[in-house]
Amino acid sequence: MHRKCWLSLGLVVLAGAFASCSGLSTLTPMMLERAEQKWNASKPQSYRLTISMEGDRVERGEFEVEVQNGVVTSVKRNGQVAKPASGQDYSMDGLFKFIREEMDLAEKPTLLGAPEGYSAYLMARFDDRTGGLRHYRRAVGGISNSIDVQVLRFELLAEPGK
Repeated sequence: MHRKCWLSLGLVVLAGAFASCSGLSTLTPMMLERAEQKWNASKPQSYRLTISMEGDRVERGEFEVEVQNGVVTSVKRNGQVAKPASGQDYSMDGLFKFIREEMDLAEKPTLLGAPEGYSAYLMARFDDRTGGLRHYRRAVGGISNSIDVQVLRFELLAEPGK
C-alpha cells in the first residue's frame, strides 16, 4: 500500500515538474471555460490549422484541417485525405469538445484504465488572446495511457466572397 502512495506522489511531482517545463498548466473547468469563452467571442469563420496527436494508445498523426464558414471542409491525416469517424471533429470547436469529454473521463480514471486509487492528470495551454488551444496533454497514473495534442499552425483564411 505504501508503494502505491509513493508511486502516486511521484507521478504528481513529475507531472507538476513536466508541466512547468513545458509551459502547460493543470487544466481546470474554469480555465477551459475562460478559454472557450474567449474563442467564441472572436471565433473566425474560416481558418486552417495543423494538429499533432500522439499517445501510448494513439498512432501518431498530423492533421491538416480547413474550416470554411464554420464548417470543416477538409481533413488530411499525414498528407492523405481523411474521413473522420462520426463524432470526430478536428476543428477548434471539436478540440474543445474533445477536452470536455476528457475532463469527464478524468473524473473516473478507471475508465481510462487506471488502477483503483490512481488519477488522471490533464494539462493544457491556450492562446492568451484568442483562447484557442495550443497544447493539451493527459497522463494516467498506474498505466501507460497518455495523449498529447498540439496545434502546430493556425492560419486565418479569407472569407469567401470578401
